[in-house]
Amino acid sequence: MTGQTWLWTPPRPTPTSVGIGSLLRAYRQAHGLTQQQLADLLGFDQSYVSKVESGRRAIHDISTLRHIARNLGLSPEDVGLAPGGLADRRREPPRGSAVEKVAGSQRAWRLTRDHLNHHRISLARAAARLYPEAYRLGNGLLARPGWVWDSPVDINDIGLRWEQSASEPALTGAEPEADATRPLVGDGGAQSRYQRYTRAMRDLDRPTLFENRLSFRLLDVAEAEGAPPTLTFGHTTYFDAVDVCETVAHETAAAMMGGELAWPALPFRRRIGDPFDLAGRVALPSINTLTIRLDRGSASFVLHRRSAGSVATAGGVYHVLPAGVFQPSGITPFHHEADFDLWRNVMRELSEELLGNAEHDGSSSRPIDYDTDEPFRSFEQARRAGTLRVFCFGMGLDALTLFGEILTVLVVEADTFDTLFADMVRTNAEGSVVSTGPGRQAHEGIPFTQASLRRLVDTEPLAPSAAACLELAWRHRETLLPGLRTRASV
Repeated sequence: MTGQTWLWTPPRPTPTSVGIGSLLRAYRQAHGLTQQQLADLLGFDQSYVSKVESGRRAIHDISTLRHIARNLGLSPEDVGLAPGGLADRRREPPRGSAVEKVAGSQRAWRLTRDHLNHHRISLARAAARLYPEAYRLGNGLLARPGWVWDSPVDINDIGLRWEQSASEPALTGAEPEADATRPLVGDGGAQSRYQRYTRAMRDLDRPTLFENRLSFRLLDVAEAEGAPPTLTFGHTTYFDAVDVCETVAHETAAAMMGGELAWPALPFRRRIGDPFDLAGRVALPSINTLTIRLDRGSASFVLHRRSAGSVATAGGVYHVLPAGVFQPSGITPFHHEADFDLWRNVMRELSEELLGNAEHDGSSSRPIDYDTDEPFRSFEQARRAGTLRVFCFGMGLDALTLFGEILTVLVVEADTFDTLFADMVRTNAEGSVVSTGPGRQAHEGIPFTQASLRRLVDTEPLAPSAAACLELAWRHRETLLPGLRTRASV
């Protein structure tokens, strides 16, 4: 079964889905198409088109609406979006002209980007098969020996080391091997390629949340016998990482659209070489946290449906909640010192994604006081009382993008969870909180059972890092969830 029948995603507050069913029906009738023919044109299932036309299924994802507009030659306004570059599609330049060449290059880039955003899970799984089996961690994630630990480690026991004089990465995404992933730009005069993938994203397919931020660059993962693991970091920026990671993902999507995925069609991935060579490229990790509510021998967890139109990476997939890039909340030395801490990064993401608070994005010069500011004070009090515990499983790399993924789990006793997240939101800036039905409370989540996990991992568009968090939590459930019932019904 698909996520349409057992996972429920509340609609986000956006007008973009208004009238899309009537629009598709009118387009089909005007062009003499059957539902199956329209579905083939859009790359959708016929049943999906039928549900949209009848109003049983709304489309709230901006990326999907853009995809429909581009494939049907419609303007953004036609599908309920703000005016933009698509409006010019109706004024086609002369065939063979320099302007047409640029437009064609950008059109092809958009189509590939649409394919990437609609097939990230299958692309990640295919990309993982390019590497030796010993490096594969589940579906679509890579980890070298020693990166995932034998047992969960309390997040405060992980050593963080700072390297002030880290050398600049050798690869930036501007290499000749990556030229095919960056479209042409120009107005008919001098033409060139975009020099940065993020600049093309900004101009041609800008997500709602798209801001360059100072971030922590992963340089090394080390584990010594008898000692806690240590992660070494330096500075980078978010766009520096996206320029490499979305470039290699775009190349993978283009190769899959052209046929079977194989190394000869992946010159930039070949140039990167060893994916675990953290000196050769920017490796910016996200901290992915599986949040589990433990209640008298049973447990549940929350999932996030990330909107491809809102986020630059990992859009259109189910993900653990919260998940966010490891970065300081501001640019001052004080912000750096206070925020170079895994748990504090998790707390900020909890505040933003579960409680709907404004992102701590450095726009305020006032640093966060984690000892007195809410909800951080309450989070820390619960942790000290032992009713909230947070562990780390280790590290991985998303096989599609090669983004770093720190895998963590947060276990909260039910009474504490219900107090901390009494005002839990159903939608946030990045997507929607998923439940098992519209009548369920957001905090009830999805049952933490083997049946639920298998169904998610095997049949749903679940981010590889989310799948790894779930499977590792299940593997270590006796340690993480004392008293959890695991009878046959589980």
